[in-house]
Amino acid sequence: MREKIINNKSVNVNLDLPIEWREKIESLAIEKQQSLSDFITDVIGQYLGYNLDNLNINRLQENYQELSERLKILETKDYQIEKLQNRLDIIEKLVASLQTNVVSRPFNRLSHALMINEEIEDEPDEILTDFLD
Repeated sequence: MREKIINNKSVNVNLDLPIEWREKIESLAIEKQQSLSDFITDVIGQYLGYNLDNLNINRLQENYQELSERLKILETKDYQIEKLQNRLDIIEKLVASLQTNVVSRPFNRLSHALMINEEIEDEPDEILTDFLD
Protein backbone atom coordinates (compact mmCIF):
# COMPACT_ATOMS: atom_id res chain seq x y z
CA MET A 1 0.00 0.00 0.00
CA ARG A 2 1.34 3.44 -0.97
CA GLU A 3 0.11 6.71 0.48
CA LYS A 4 0.62 10.31 -0.39
CA ILE A 5 -0.18 13.17 1.98
CA ILE A 6 -2.23 15.79 0.13
CA ASN A 7 -2.85 18.22 2.99
CA ASN A 8 -3.41 18.10 6.73
CA LYS A 9 -6.98 16.88 6.29
CA SER A 10 -6.69 13.91 3.94
CA VAL A 11 -4.37 11.24 2.61
CA ASN A 12 -4.39 9.71 -0.85
CA VAL A 13 -4.04 5.90 -0.66
CA ASN A 14 -3.43 3.51 -3.57
CA LEU A 15 -4.65 -0.07 -3.04
CA ASP A 16 -4.09 -3.28 -4.96
CA LEU A 17 -7.39 -5.16 -4.64
CA PRO A 18 -8.60 -8.39 -6.20
CA ILE A 19 -10.76 -7.73 -9.25
CA GLU A 20 -13.81 -9.36 -7.65
CA TRP A 21 -13.55 -7.01 -4.64
CA ARG A 22 -13.25 -3.98 -6.88
CA GLU A 23 -16.33 -4.97 -8.88
CA LYS A 24 -18.32 -5.54 -5.68
CA ILE A 25 -17.12 -2.23 -4.18
CA GLU A 26 -17.96 -0.33 -7.39
CA SER A 27 -21.47 -1.83 -7.51
CA LEU A 28 -22.05 -0.94 -3.84
CA ALA A 29 -20.85 2.62 -4.47
CA ILE A 30 -23.26 2.92 -7.42
CA GLU A 31 -26.04 1.50 -5.27
CA LYS A 32 -25.35 4.14 -2.57
CA GLN A 33 -24.97 6.84 -5.26
CA GLN A 34 -21.47 7.72 -4.09
CA SER A 35 -18.15 8.02 -5.81
CA LEU A 36 -15.80 5.10 -5.32
CA SER A 37 -13.49 7.24 -3.19
CA ASP A 38 -16.33 8.48 -0.94
CA PHE A 39 -17.72 4.97 -0.53
CA ILE A 40 -14.35 3.46 0.44
CA THR A 41 -13.75 6.36 2.85
CA ASP A 42 -17.16 5.72 4.45
CA VAL A 43 -16.44 1.98 4.79
CA ILE A 44 -13.05 2.60 6.41
CA GLY A 45 -14.57 5.27 8.66
CA GLN A 46 -17.31 2.88 9.81
CA TYR A 47 -14.77 0.16 10.46
CA LEU A 48 -12.68 2.58 12.56
CA GLY A 49 -15.79 3.82 14.40
CA TYR A 50 -15.88 7.29 12.91
CA ASN A 51 -19.10 8.93 11.89
CA LEU A 52 -18.21 10.62 8.62
CA ASP A 53 -21.46 12.56 8.58
CA ASN A 54 -20.26 14.45 11.66
CA LEU A 55 -16.90 15.07 10.01
CA ASN A 56 -18.64 16.38 6.90
CA ILE A 57 -20.91 18.58 9.00
CA ASN A 58 -17.89 20.01 10.83
CA ARG A 59 -16.14 20.64 7.53
CA LEU A 60 -19.26 22.36 6.17
CA GLN A 61 -19.52 24.51 9.30
CA GLU A 62 -15.87 25.56 8.91
CA ASN A 63 -16.49 26.42 5.27
CA TYR A 64 -19.61 28.37 6.25
CA GLN A 65 -17.67 30.39 8.84
CA GLU A 66 -14.90 31.16 6.34
CA LEU A 67 -17.44 32.22 3.73
CA SER A 68 -19.32 34.35 6.26
CA GLU A 69 -16.11 36.17 7.16
CA ARG A 70 -15.27 36.72 3.50
CA LEU A 71 -18.81 38.00 2.88
CA LYS A 72 -18.48 40.53 5.72
CA ILE A 73 -15.19 41.76 4.26
CA LEU A 74 -16.73 42.05 0.79
CA GLU A 75 -19.78 43.89 2.15
CA THR A 76 -17.48 46.35 3.95
CA LYS A 77 -15.49 46.90 0.77
CA ASP A 78 -18.70 47.32 -1.22
CA TYR A 79 -19.89 49.98 1.24
CA GLN A 80 -16.54 51.79 0.98
CA ILE A 81 -16.71 51.67 -2.82
CA GLU A 82 -20.25 53.06 -2.69
CA LYS A 83 -19.08 55.96 -0.48
CA LEU A 84 -16.18 56.66 -2.84
CA GLN A 85 -18.55 56.56 -5.82
CA ASN A 86 -20.82 59.13 -4.13
CA ARG A 87 -17.82 61.38 -3.45
CA LEU A 88 -16.70 61.01 -7.05
CA ASP A 89 -20.18 61.97 -8.27
CA ILE A 90 -20.09 65.11 -6.09
CA ILE A 91 -16.61 66.03 -7.35
CA GLU A 92 -17.71 65.54 -10.97
CA LYS A 93 -20.70 67.86 -10.40
CA LEU A 94 -18.45 70.46 -8.78
CA VAL A 95 -15.98 70.32 -11.65
CA ALA A 96 -18.82 70.61 -14.15
CA SER A 97 -20.23 73.67 -12.33
CA LEU A 98 -16.78 75.25 -12.17
CA GLN A 99 -16.33 74.69 -15.88
CA THR A 100 -19.65 76.41 -16.59
CA ASN A 101 -18.72 79.32 -14.34
CA VAL A 102 -15.36 79.78 -16.05
CA VAL A 103 -16.88 79.58 -19.52
CA SER A 104 -19.81 81.91 -18.73
CA ARG A 105 -17.68 84.78 -17.33
CA PRO A 106 -16.49 87.39 -19.82
CA PHE A 107 -12.80 87.45 -20.39
CA ASN A 108 -11.25 90.85 -19.78
CA ARG A 109 -7.90 92.23 -18.79
CA LEU A 110 -8.71 92.26 -15.08
CA SER A 111 -9.82 88.62 -14.94
CA HIS A 112 -6.84 87.65 -17.06
CA ALA A 113 -4.48 89.45 -14.68
CA LEU A 114 -6.10 87.80 -11.70
CA MET A 115 -5.77 84.39 -13.29
CA ILE A 116 -2.06 84.77 -13.95
CA ASN A 117 -1.39 86.70 -10.71
CA GLU A 118 -0.08 89.80 -12.42
CA GLU A 119 -0.64 93.30 -11.30
CA ILE A 120 -2.28 95.65 -13.76
CA GLU A 121 0.08 98.43 -14.56
CA ASP A 122 -1.65 101.73 -15.15
CA GLU A 123 -0.42 103.63 -18.07
CA PRO A 124 0.57 107.26 -17.41
CA ASP A 125 -2.36 108.81 -19.28
CA GLU A 126 -4.83 106.63 -17.35
CA ILE A 127 -3.39 107.82 -14.05
CA LEU A 128 -3.92 111.43 -15.03
CA THR A 129 -7.49 110.94 -16.15
CA ASP A 130 -8.67 108.60 -13.40
CA PHE A 131 -9.04 111.37 -10.83
CA LEU A 132 -11.25 113.41 -13.17
CA ASP A 133 -13.97 110.82 -13.28
